[in-house]
Amino acid sequence: MTFSVLMVCTGNICRSPMAEGLLWHRLPQALKPIVSVRSAGTHGLHGNRAEPFAVRAAAAHGADISQHRASVLDAGMIRSADLVLAMEKYHIDRINDLLFFRCKYALLLGSFAEKRENLEIEDPYGAPLGAYEACADEILACLPGLIDHIRAQVDRKMS
Repeated sequence: MTFSVLMVCTGNICRSPMAEGLLWHRLPQALKPIVSVRSAGTHGLHGNRAEPFAVRAAAAHGADISQHRASVLDAGMIRSADLVLAMEKYHIDRINDLLFFRCKYALLLGSFAEKRENLEIEDPYGAPLGAYEACADEILACLPGLIDHIRAQVDRKMS
């Protein structure tokens, strides 16, 4: 049994690869054998590397995304995931469009952060390193709640 998490942003070169790498890095060792994490972009720049500032921002928190290559989101990726996490409401709309119905397991990553007013995670593309660092911090704030959610879903799936 594997529980599959799919991170989604626009180009799959900034936010979703950072989210993928940071989640994998922070995932408890006991969950790693049964959880997979990948990412894609609604307008993925297929084959492109992660933005250098995204690589640096993730590395500052121990996650190595230097080998990342962008993928274009498709319906098969969505269907094969147990949980799809989008950075913006627009991404949720694209996910639903690809499936031709509302994807009940597609959520905004920001919904897992405590006391967060804006559930969208802003795109740092084209901005200075500080914007990527702020984005990484926003993603990290979501991870404790997300990991608790994954743990509960895995427990439910296994029982």
